[in-house]
Amino acid sequence: MISLPPDRCGLVETARVVRYLALESAGQCGPCLNGLPRIAAAFVELATGRPRPTTIEDLQRWAGLVTGRGACHHPDGTARFVRSALITFAPEADRHARGRCSATNTAPFLPIPAAAAAQTEADWT
Repeated sequence: MISLPPDRCGLVETARVVRYLALESAGQCGPCLNGLPRIAAAFVELATGRPRPTTIEDLQRWAGLVTGRGACHHPDGTARFVRSALITFAPEADRHARGRCSATNTAPFLPIPAAAAAQTEADWT
């Protein structure tokens, strides 16, 4: 457990972690091969202030679809993390839907391995 400083955006940090989790999956089953990358991309959409009107609903639905369907529990943990973030950062998600963010410091805070930070979505294929 870690507490974010008040000048950071929980949605942006969550998007970074969910992207990392999607890139770290084995890609051996449907939830990891298709579900986690789509969830990560949608969370980035939400975090960057360009969400579609259905982004949050899509994230909730997709988190439910991957839960309990993977060859391991990696997708389950990722889905729980996403659901928790949507609840915890709901006021920030509302700001982002209006194109705003409460963060005053945009530097990454949570430690994501450097190699993962350099990967791109093309690495999912």
